[in-house]
Amino acid sequence: MAELNVERFYERLNKIHAQFLKHREGSTWNAAHCISIIRGPSDDENIYLKSSMVHHYLFGYELPDTVLTLGKGGQCTVLATKKKCEFLEPAVGRAPKNGSVTNLNLLVRNKGDENAENYEQLLKAAREGENGANVKVGVLTKEFKNSGRKEGSIIIGWEKKLEESSSKIEVVDVTAGISLIMAIKDEVELDLMKKSSVLSNKVLKHGFIPRIEEVIDSSLKVTHEALAAEIDAIIEDPSKINLKVQKDFVQSCYFPIVQSGGEYDFKVSAQSNSGDVKYDVITVSLGARYQMYCSNIARTLLVDPPKHVKETYETLLGVYQSCLKAMTPGYPLKAVYGAAVKYLRSEDKEDLIASLPKTMGFSVGLDFRDPLLVLNAKSTVVFREGMVFNLALSFAGIKLSESARSLVNSKSAVKELSKYGLVIADMVSITSNGAEVMTKYGKALTDISYTINDEDEDDGGDEDGKLARKIAQEEEANPTGGRRSGRLAANSSSAADAEGAAERERRQIQLMARRNEERLRELARNSGKKNRDEKTAKAEELDSYKRTKDLPDNVLPNQVKVDMANQCVILPICGNPVPFHISTIKNVVLPDPDAAAYLRINFYTAGMAVGKDAPENIAKLVQKYAPYATFIREMTFRSLDSHSLTTAFRQISELRKRARMKELRDQEEANLVKQDKLVRTKNERVPRLSDLTMRPVFAGRKTQGNLEAHSNGLRFISTRGEIVDVMYPNIKHAIFQPCENEIMVLIHFHLKNPIMVGKKKQQDIQFFTEVIDASQAVDAGKRSMYDPDEMDDEQRERQLKKRLNEAFKDFCRKVEQVAKKNGYSLEFDIPYRDLGFSGNPHKEMVFIQPTLNCLCNLTETPFFVVDLSNVDHVHFERVTFMSKAFDMVLINKDFTKQPWRVDMIPNEDKDAIQEWLTDMEISYTEGPMNLNWKQIMSTVDGDDRFYMDTEEDEVTPKEAGWEFLRMFGKDGDGDSAGSGDDDSGYSENSGDEESEEEEEEEEEAFDSEEESESDYDADEDLEEQGMDWDEMEREAAADDDDEKGTVLMWKNLGRKGGTVVAKKKKQLVSVTRDGQIVLDSINNRAFYHRVMGYNILS
Repeated sequence: MAELNVERFYERLNKIHAQFLKHREGSTWNAAHCISIIRGPSDDENIYLKSSMVHHYLFGYELPDTVLTLGKGGQCTVLATKKKCEFLEPAVGRAPKNGSVTNLNLLVRNKGDENAENYEQLLKAAREGENGANVKVGVLTKEFKNSGRKEGSIIIGWEKKLEESSSKIEVVDVTAGISLIMAIKDEVELDLMKKSSVLSNKVLKHGFIPRIEEVIDSSLKVTHEALAAEIDAIIEDPSKINLKVQKDFVQSCYFPIVQSGGEYDFKVSAQSNSGDVKYDVITVSLGARYQMYCSNIARTLLVDPPKHVKETYETLLGVYQSCLKAMTPGYPLKAVYGAAVKYLRSEDKEDLIASLPKTMGFSVGLDFRDPLLVLNAKSTVVFREGMVFNLALSFAGIKLSESARSLVNSKSAVKELSKYGLVIADMVSITSNGAEVMTKYGKALTDISYTINDEDEDDGGDEDGKLARKIAQEEEANPTGGRRSGRLAANSSSAADAEGAAERERRQIQLMARRNEERLRELARNSGKKNRDEKTAKAEELDSYKRTKDLPDNVLPNQVKVDMANQCVILPICGNPVPFHISTIKNVVLPDPDAAAYLRINFYTAGMAVGKDAPENIAKLVQKYAPYATFIREMTFRSLDSHSLTTAFRQISELRKRARMKELRDQEEANLVKQDKLVRTKNERVPRLSDLTMRPVFAGRKTQGNLEAHSNGLRFISTRGEIVDVMYPNIKHAIFQPCENEIMVLIHFHLKNPIMVGKKKQQDIQFFTEVIDASQAVDAGKRSMYDPDEMDDEQRERQLKKRLNEAFKDFCRKVEQVAKKNGYSLEFDIPYRDLGFSGNPHKEMVFIQPTLNCLCNLTETPFFVVDLSNVDHVHFERVTFMSKAFDMVLINKDFTKQPWRVDMIPNEDKDAIQEWLTDMEISYTEGPMNLNWKQIMSTVDGDDRFYMDTEEDEVTPKEAGWEFLRMFGKDGDGDSAGSGDDDSGYSENSGDEESEEEEEEEEEAFDSEEESESDYDADEDLEEQGMDWDEMEREAAADDDDEKGTVLMWKNLGRKGGTVVAKKKKQLVSVTRDGQIVLDSINNRAFYHRVMGYNILS
């Protein structure tokens, strides 16, 4: 049974009365003496009548055929039927003492005198305190004297009474005053507005979006009306998208609007037409009511969008952000329109101002659209905290030029689009901190754009490519039915691959030249900083005791004493105690005692390697004093009492261990950057992922807990109370890897500066959930492939994967929104699985995938994450015709660091990797063998002219940058080092003539094939002997007198030595028995001598 919430009734009635008394003389109340809310009969065709909204606001229900008056003195009188008066009876006599409303008086309808007495009491209440003067009664003018009311109702009699001249009543409009009061929502209303907004958001996200994606993917024919009807059915019954909301609480604000195909109307009164949905620019607008409170959301979906459409949409997003900033308490409503125009002018997009709507939104609440509170260029009402608006921005009637349409695929529906429109609408709450968006569905270009037909490639001047595509299209449209030769098909495929490789090589040569210039400029900028860093890296003098009085008092003349507090070992020299800092001791040895015990102490000295375990400061001190100081190398002590030396040995070893651990800890924390303190989010829902596992772990134990997104960072709280904070400004790359073929779904953060996790410094933090157990027990018995239990397990596993992927994806989207809201830039990358390949970056084979900014493997530890912005060059090793796999070396821009390696990559992945590197504008080279990268990086780091193409005299040419790693030379196989010689016998057209001669020879050989076969003698062929290595060397040397070339293939010749001969153009390379290489050309001498470590014989 319906009950009146008395407390809420008086709270809101007092709110209306207080504002009425305060602003009664203003234009919003028109100097009314009394307010009269007249509610006529129910009207299903017009559900947004202001009187109905007031009833829901005050009573929680609509009371038809009811009159309510509220006078200046605080007397509230209600005339209604008996049943309605019984509903209001609990409020009688319960008016709060601190309110301006004093009493509630109920008048029951009296059919006997046709309510004459009741009307007199209403007039008396209206004239309270006016002493017979004319009285102004405020009404809702648009509903006053509505022609649709029945004769004999309470309303008609009251309206006639107000118009009688004897009543001395003047009717004025108070709609504006009522609207302003109801526009500012209380906490209960704001909560209902949020729930209504969430409902609209989820209907769009889980109802419309999956359905339209299904329509697009399956190329279904669906009309706009049918699609809108499906959405409307979901709003009326949210259980269709698994929302547990009572059907009685929800209804549709209006029939959803779906538009496409160039016909767009963004007015609230627009309707979906009966045409089929076109896969071009699709707009959707829908609104839901939850417990009578309205919300609205609109989005634009772009299918195969041309660049012009994308840019226009990005402009609309910019306008949206500018308008949000203008929706601040104290600003007038017209500031929103002004912000939109200002932004377009600042971006030189003044032509789009004409496409803006005249109204950019409206106040929303119980009333879907309050016409008195709209976001236009004239409204002077100011934003107040607690108001809720629907911000609706659009560009309508934008023309799409023929040139823009020509860039899309010929199969795309955009080809037929002559004009289009874009719309974004969201629910926005006005808070003390500004505008807060309540409908969270993504509106970024990546969230709403779909590509179902790839763009036609720009062929430039490639006439052959255009002809090939034309022939292919003709063959596809009109197949001839004839068979193609398998050999010709294979040849055409290999030719296409060769053409692609040649194009890649050409682009790589240009890319390397450009990268060399960029690196020169970058190194020039960083040289000053490097010099400053080197100056600051000075040795620190050791100072354990400032004076002799500071030595321990209990030191004996001939005793080895260890001072643990000052980290010193006091050794007796000629009876005098001499302190030695523990860092100067290299090691200490205690041989097995015989007649006497011996203790040998070794020190770090000049003239010998200090070792990699030596303290960094000691290494600098030794280097500093080596030219002129005298060093003690070792000291040996003998004692008949083994106990004292054993104790000293144990204490020295312990002190060295402590000093070493302290130094390692200092090195770990040396480059740590102090992080900001986490600011926890309050007064709003915090995005959270539960039951996650973190890697790396704390103290060798599995670390599980929850991950939360706060204002300036993320916080992970383990089940044991351990806390790890990851600040947004410290995240360099955020990666979300869904579970497809792996056993886990994960979020990975690659940080700019390391943070401490436990006692270790970490630069990669990962949070994951396992979808299935890493190891499962398998029964020994055989199971049928149709086993229902196994099929159920697989089905549950697939559902779990899908659910976890959605949960992690939704969390990532929320984190991006929280970061953006607080002024941080954070975007999650998803690895490109189709570009992935197998390789060995550490000690096991893993699946490596590129992202937009990284090359990574995140499923196995240790993590492999290479930031592509730090990669200077990529070199492929062991690229030969004989090997099945190759190695990839990624060279760091910091030459002091060793390159990253990925070994044992299958050969079939090489072309795809090289194509990806070229697209990412990263230069690469390849070679037949593994190189000594430690030596190479040392040489390159000391070469100030590494990226220059001349020696120090600036005249002698040399290979710039990493060009010396190129296997075929800078100009490829066709242009060798000797091609420019005058006696070579080649002209510009010699290559063409040679190819024509080869073709003629092949044709002659093909014509004489039968004759050759008839002369074939198998016995003679078996008796022929092949040339030995000496004969091959002589023949190659003779051929080399005429022409030179580049080595194409290496062969392992062992101790015997021999020659590798290239095809067509040759370069003689002899390998002697002792492993030396003899070159007949100076072309690659510097490479083999400097990089390969071979001795070159001239």
